[in-house]
Amino acid sequence: NFLYDYSFWKPKKSKAKVISVGNLSLGGAGKTPFTIALSKFLISKNYSVGIVVTGHGRNNNNFFFGQSFLMENQSWEDAGDETVLLKNNLNDVPIYVSWRKKNKVHGVNYLSEKNNCDIVILDDAFQHRKIYRDLDIVLISSDNLTDSQKMFPYGLLREPILGLKRADMIIETKGNLFNEANRNQNRFILHWEFNDCLLMPNDETCAISALEKYNNILSLCAIGNPKSFKKTLELLKITPKKSLVYPDHYPFKKRDIYKINQFINKNAVDAILCTEKDLIKLKQYKKMIKIPVGAITINYCLNSEIEREILSKIKEVF
Repeated sequence: NFLYDYSFWKPKKSKAKVISVGNLSLGGAGKTPFTIALSKFLISKNYSVGIVVTGHGRNNNNFFFGQSFLMENQSWEDAGDETVLLKNNLNDVPIYVSWRKKNKVHGVNYLSEKNNCDIVILDDAFQHRKIYRDLDIVLISSDNLTDSQKMFPYGLLREPILGLKRADMIIETKGNLFNEANRNQNRFILHWEFNDCLLMPNDETCAISALEKYNNILSLCAIGNPKSFKKTLELLKITPKKSLVYPDHYPFKKRDIYKINQFINKNAVDAILCTEKDLIKLKQYKKMIKIPVGAITINYCLNSEIEREILSKIKEVF
């Protein structure tokens, strides 16, 4: 950061306008849902939008070897669970999956030149300063305002809190899930709204009210902030009797499904609730899991205050 702050190194500019969506902490701030909502908003304003992602959790991505490609119909194993979630909700938006940070520059230029994108959104890129960004948005989960003020490994911070000075917009996400006592009045607040239907492994939906007939629900998640899923269920007045929590981007295998089935049988579980991201990885095992599985889905939208601010800042650079 020092070398960029004092202009020893200079970020590379692209023909497209670049919006970075990132955070200071290690996961769980809601970057993927926000990127979906932001993309939909920009498209509604007639901008041509593209997205560059790293594809966390995919099999073909490590420090020594990886692939970069334009997302088409790749599986989560090849593209990452969040990438598939983006594509499922933004089918017409070109998504470039980059290997390592240096390929993000190529990804932005590719979407600008090959796909004629006016705006490229960089997912999880606040610390990646090699690319010039026209708008730097930082997300902070409302439950991490006080307990993540230390640097990793002693806390959740990727960089000191002073890094927020680089941000053009700071948005507290999940504002309706956690206590409002520690709110900073200078930040934008985003409340997640949830759909009143569940997404099923066969891509059909059913009403959340259908859960009333189940007596022993299991909550299951493999996300960066499991507390937020627990709070989501509380907000929806759903009370699971049991829960299973896995690491973020956990790659479910057959052996895991066998263990889940054993847990189901032992605890007489009659339904499973998970996140939309988890369902992407579980749906391939729908024939192995003998009880209903449903995912809570987010209504991907921004509030009017955030929309006005983003639009104002975008118009300044066009």
